[in-house]
Amino acid sequence: MSDSTTFDILVAGGGMIGSALALGLSRQGWHVGLVEGAEHKTLVQAPGPAETVADFEPRVSAISVASQQLLEQLGVWSGITAGRHCPYQSMTVWDGDGTGRIEFEAAELQARALGTIIENRSIVRALFEALEESPVELIEGAIMTGCRRGSGDLTVELEDGRALAAHLVVGCDGANSRLRQWLGLPTREWDYDQQAIVCTVRTSQSHRFTAWQRFSLTGPLAFLPLLTESGDEHFCSIVWSQDTEEARRLMALGDADFTAELERAIERELGAVEAVSRRFAFPLRQRHAKNYIAPGFALVGDAAHTIHPLAGQGANLGYGDVRALLDELSRARKAGLNPANELVLERYQRRRKGENLTMMATMEVFRQLFGRDELPVRWLRNTGMRWLNQLGPVKNRIAAEAMGLNA
Repeated sequence: MSDSTTFDILVAGGGMIGSALALGLSRQGWHVGLVEGAEHKTLVQAPGPAETVADFEPRVSAISVASQQLLEQLGVWSGITAGRHCPYQSMTVWDGDGTGRIEFEAAELQARALGTIIENRSIVRALFEALEESPVELIEGAIMTGCRRGSGDLTVELEDGRALAAHLVVGCDGANSRLRQWLGLPTREWDYDQQAIVCTVRTSQSHRFTAWQRFSLTGPLAFLPLLTESGDEHFCSIVWSQDTEEARRLMALGDADFTAELERAIERELGAVEAVSRRFAFPLRQRHAKNYIAPGFALVGDAAHTIHPLAGQGANLGYGDVRALLDELSRARKAGLNPANELVLERYQRRRKGENLTMMATMEVFRQLFGRDELPVRWLRNTGMRWLNQLGPVKNRIAAEAMGLNA
């Protein structure tokens, strides 16, 4: 590659979302570049078999049926599922401070699964294996230092002196997107004053291919089922969102005391917690860009929006962005339009902004509802959960929306 290169579309960020977008765009015939800060070889390296809690990646995603369909269309789903993955047929959600409980079943929706729990690195690896066979130009190990406007195009500047011009630049560079900041797209954001603790555990009882979530006043706890290559059903990935001070206390505990706390928090639904991996904690912050687009520029995934992990929808919202942008750019290419065409980008924003805001608002309502201890609120949420659990059609409609079946 020369010091100055021009692309139809330059995707900045080669994670699960950016790499999927770049692959899909190349299949449409666009000249695509993908800027990725990591070394390529580290992204495609296959992990060893899982035998202990330390063998799993702590970062996992609950991939919805709609996101699975996108990955199938990109031709990478078979590569993802050739490795470790765990489809889950059930989901159980309950109020740890009351009696409300809801159970969702894939069978009631005539579906094989409600979703699939997959380690993030497995998704990225399959996407990069496909990118190796595609015409996408990979700019790996790159550090972006700026973005400026040229004669109608945007130019991304790299630390090594290269300048990458493109008709359309797509920012997939994460929650703290530098491109979003350089191009001056403001955000609405606030701190939840919570941290999410993530790790892998082994339990004495099988997870029964069920995703478990218990709500408490200080935050939700999710046990997401994992499966080893040999079919061991006793591993789960946990996401334990707690108020900051409580999260710090939990992180400071030794493994024995932490597992004891974890058993109590999940009410021993899966028996004893026999082993726990290294723990990680990260602060939770909601963020939403006021605009997803600017001339010659679009935001996708976490660069446009971050959401509380209580529903596990972060990756799926990102893949929803990818589907919409691929659809609009496919129409643009067939019509002979520039990928940065203003109407094309405005249609993308209209399709995604409202849906993402709706999901974010819904999650905020859930968080507030389960975070209050007033007697009327407790009665409302527990009565509502029991009532909803008995209304099959309404409950199944909610499950179908979460799976993306109505997208």
